[in-house]
Amino acid sequence: MRKTPVVISVLLLSVIGVYLVSSSYAKPLAPTLRVGVMVSDSGPLYFAGPIQRAAAKLAVTDLAKAEQPVTVNIDYEDLGDSDSEFTDATNRLSKFKPDLTVAPIESPSALKFLKYVGPVPVLSVSALTEKADNSNWSFRLATTQSQEVIALAQYVIDSRAESVGIVFSDDDYGRTTMKSLAMAFALRGLGKVQIIPISESSILGKVAPDALILATLEQSIGFLSNYSNWAKRIKQLYLVEGNQANYSNYSWAENLTGALALASDEEVPGSFRYRLAQALNRPGLQTSQNPMVAIAYRTYQGIMLAADSFLRAKSSVSAKLRSALLDTQVDGEYLFTGAGFLNQAKYTIFKYSAKGVYSSVGKYDPKQ
Repeated sequence: MRKTPVVISVLLLSVIGVYLVSSSYAKPLAPTLRVGVMVSDSGPLYFAGPIQRAAAKLAVTDLAKAEQPVTVNIDYEDLGDSDSEFTDATNRLSKFKPDLTVAPIESPSALKFLKYVGPVPVLSVSALTEKADNSNWSFRLATTQSQEVIALAQYVIDSRAESVGIVFSDDDYGRTTMKSLAMAFALRGLGKVQIIPISESSILGKVAPDALILATLEQSIGFLSNYSNWAKRIKQLYLVEGNQANYSNYSWAENLTGALALASDEEVPGSFRYRLAQALNRPGLQTSQNPMVAIAYRTYQGIMLAADSFLRAKSSVSAKLRSALLDTQVDGEYLFTGAGFLNQAKYTIFKYSAKGVYSSVGKYDPKQ
């Protein structure tokens, strides 16, 4: 049974901007927390490393100046692209003996790292697959693919659709998304669900579902180019995370008029954007839609949350830190599920215009 938690009553990670605010008063000697931060300095995501490091340094600075200061010692490690690089990085991390780690962007190296890291809390800046090892010690600061798919299914039901068609691509992403959607609809009592392989999408000329969900990646382009053939028979088209894109360069962009999509509602505060841009001397980050800005913010959040849990646990013992993380509340609701998944996910509703671009038209909370 969980102990009664200390409630954090602000949006996380304004964080702990109330709990760990700076003060002009004399501060006690700060306890020290050891955090391993896995960064991407090499490989296809090499450009993320400097942004992650800058975000981590902002958190360290804020914690040192907080009313209840925490000194954070960080070991930055890049897991690399080869077995030898991975071994060298994990050996250095083992000698550092972190109390917690902030995990890397999801990648084969990240999943391998979870097998290695052992009983130490891991705060993940990306969703990580639900089947990742070390799940009892992993805490995701981003929603997973299945969470997003289930939220979309609930939104479709809340929109009072009585029949649904799911067009899926014959690859891992398409099949996984289709199965999650089908299961979500079944559990919610929607019986009229038709599963349609994208290779057989021409049958849409004979059926007329209230809602059509396109569960594909790049195969969406071929489907959408022909969508006008069936659009009049379908009340509402939905896209999933894997095919939400700007389609304005395509001649058939108007086929998407009125299509809807959900995306995890993650707003990076302007103050953080400004400080990150200043730290990196990149003014464009203040308005950029680059997903690395969100990754940077989660890196900052992870370290701030680690420090908050450290203070509440009054210990750096891994089991106590894990319990403190599980007890974290925001506005009276647990931040994480018992399995470490993000528990308070909310979503932005996007709608496509005739120009093939989408814009926010509202917010959605699956729990309301």
